[in-house]
Amino acid sequence: MTQREIADKHGIACGTVTNIRQRAKIPARIAGASKTPIAEQPEPQRFEEMRRILRKGAKSRQELADDLDCSPKRVAELLKEMQARGGMITETLDGKFEMGTALGLDRKTTEIKVEDQPWNRFGVVSDNHLCNRHSRLDVLKAAYDTFEREGITTVFNPGNWIDGEARFTKPECIVRPGVDAQIEYMLENYPQRKGITTHYIAGDDHEGWYQQRECLEIGRYLQLKAEEGGRNDLKYLGYAEADVELKNKGGSIVMRVVHPGGGSAYAVSYTDQKRVESYQGGEKPQIELVGHYHKYNIGYPREVYTVQAGCTCDQTLFMRKKRLQAMVGFVILEIQQDLTDGHLLRARHEWFPYFDRKFYEKRYA
Repeated sequence: MTQREIADKHGIACGTVTNIRQRAKIPARIAGASKTPIAEQPEPQRFEEMRRILRKGAKSRQELADDLDCSPKRVAELLKEMQARGGMITETLDGKFEMGTALGLDRKTTEIKVEDQPWNRFGVVSDNHLCNRHSRLDVLKAAYDTFEREGITTVFNPGNWIDGEARFTKPECIVRPGVDAQIEYMLENYPQRKGITTHYIAGDDHEGWYQQRECLEIGRYLQLKAEEGGRNDLKYLGYAEADVELKNKGGSIVMRVVHPGGGSAYAVSYTDQKRVESYQGGEKPQIELVGHYHKYNIGYPREVYTVQAGCTCDQTLFMRKKRLQAMVGFVILEIQQDLTDGHLLRARHEWFPYFDRKFYEKRYA
């Protein structure tokens, strides 16, 4: 019998059963128990059981111990392990624990040192939508081949690296359901090149759906899984948006990597204009790399150099229904900073356009 069953049978609290068992040094697993104690379950099963309980509402450490048929000490260890692996668990003011989706939403800043030279170059790829059958792995691989050939060592990705799961995406999904299936596919297929590091954010949609449903910090989870598999080239910047401080010997500028929300406007540049116009005083970056819209566009609203980086995914059924164009390709961005105070002196870019995959099938058939 489990501790819960014993407590119900004798009309006492589960905590009382736990205390009696611990004083009598009786193991958690009681002969004939119908449920494997949490300590003996494999790691994914342990975490899923804890997540299932916490999704129903906040629980104290003792209540979790009763529900999981283990000691409060083991509960504390499990909570710590889950948080280390991206679990979004918070402790309330009354000492209870609950799952949340709002952790880590503050914009983070990451410092990247740039060379003290006239020009610094970066690669930008966005909206890959891996696991969707319309994703263009050929374009994504061509991008990294180009970066490697051009000597570029730093790449930025403004989000939607996987397609996630929603009612309207499932018909086009090419992997089994679940976050781990999509993460595994990405780590197997996302290009890895010697000397190149990809700094990425997680979008609030697609991969962000997992964060909202599973209370799992999806961007951090990807980096952890990558490192466990021996990949150290993927570095998480933040959720939805993050600032990158590009620093040389004289000073620095801020480049913001964003994955906004909302649909595309009639004019491709309009969303960038209105977003930058909305920034409060002192919050503007000098450069902004933009994902989400699957468009290529360069702008300069309020002296912010905006770059919509296109996508590496053909038009999906959802986009076709919404009459949304997919501009397939990638960007190389070059900037020049002053060596005395770091301010932006010059900026230029290259756009590498790609067309529908049938174009290449006919061309190279």
